[in-house]
Amino acid sequence: MWIISRIFGESRWTRAIFFTIVIQAVLATVFEAVIFAYHANQISIIDQERLDQKGFGDELATAYANARSLLVYFVLFILAQIFTVALVVDAIYQKNTIQLIALIAFELGMSAYSIIQYHQSSTLFDTNDANVQLVVAYLGDAYHASRWAEITMICIMLISSIIFVFLAYKLYLEFGWHIYKKIGADLAMRDRYKMYQIFMMLLKLDFFFFLALSVQYLALLCVAWWPEATTDEEKSVIVKELIEHVILSCAVTIAMLCLAYWGLRREKKVVMYLFHVLAGTSMGYFIYLLVQIFSNPARFLGSKVFLTFFLIVDVLLIVVSVPVSIVCLRNFNHGLINHISHARATSATAGHSLAPIGPEKSSTRRWSIE
Repeated sequence: MWIISRIFGESRWTRAIFFTIVIQAVLATVFEAVIFAYHANQISIIDQERLDQKGFGDELATAYANARSLLVYFVLFILAQIFTVALVVDAIYQKNTIQLIALIAFELGMSAYSIIQYHQSSTLFDTNDANVQLVVAYLGDAYHASRWAEITMICIMLISSIIFVFLAYKLYLEFGWHIYKKIGADLAMRDRYKMYQIFMMLLKLDFFFFLALSVQYLALLCVAWWPEATTDEEKSVIVKELIEHVILSCAVTIAMLCLAYWGLRREKKVVMYLFHVLAGTSMGYFIYLLVQIFSNPARFLGSKVFLTFFLIVDVLLIVVSVPVSIVCLRNFNHGLINHISHARATSATAGHSLAPIGPEKSSTRRWSIE
């Protein structure tokens, strides 16, 4: 119970937003699993009959590629729900208003995706094509059987997003009253702490979107391209790409984020310089993948739009994260680390209260990062 009290305090708004996001995550996960099952069944029917080899043309091949790629995004949507719950708990624990604003944008983005998901499923087959009409007739009840679950998902996300925005606004006001002086009256120190919080938030977003990109590309390599490889030369190319991706996208980005976190918390300039080098390497790899997608679009059939979206987001996150990290780097050795360490020690001693104890208590002033 101490942990619950430590994280949520006595505020009804913190408990309300936590239970709202947990209920949303549970319902969204259940319905997304149902949608996944319906789509997997549809793909199984098409694959089993090998309709694309019976003269139905390129339209079916396109629809089949799109349908297979959608399965990856259903899984990513479930992971996004778990990620949101973790961010909400962290925002409540840290009383971070900046992270609340980022969460609102993330929540609205997931609501938008639930609508896009329905549009993708309903336009998976071009029913104006005569050949594809035969496919739709063959699928029968299996064709877009997930419609009801997708509409329910849209309603869940829209309603929960409206509630979340309202609760986040209430918390934004509340945090302004409950965050006491961690840093002091120095305005310059307050600005340093604000940049620290922004960079920490960017690292969390970097982690999710880098992970999402890696999962998508690994799924393409292992699930879509490898089974289609018929010659040793094609298989060797895929193995080469797999090794490159594991090294450049997985290992490098994980090391980059870990170095950034460690360097920021310990104010290690050399470590931050390494982060900049790895960020440049990741940027180069993401641009390389973008060139690959647009130079050979047929190979990325069914995944081009989402891969491009995630690559652009990843590039933009690096473009934003590196300048913010430079500002944070310039703030090293100005005493911020001592204030942050003091705030953590004070929080641990004072339970759920963030007010300083001892002699400093009498001079405590309200402070927030807004």
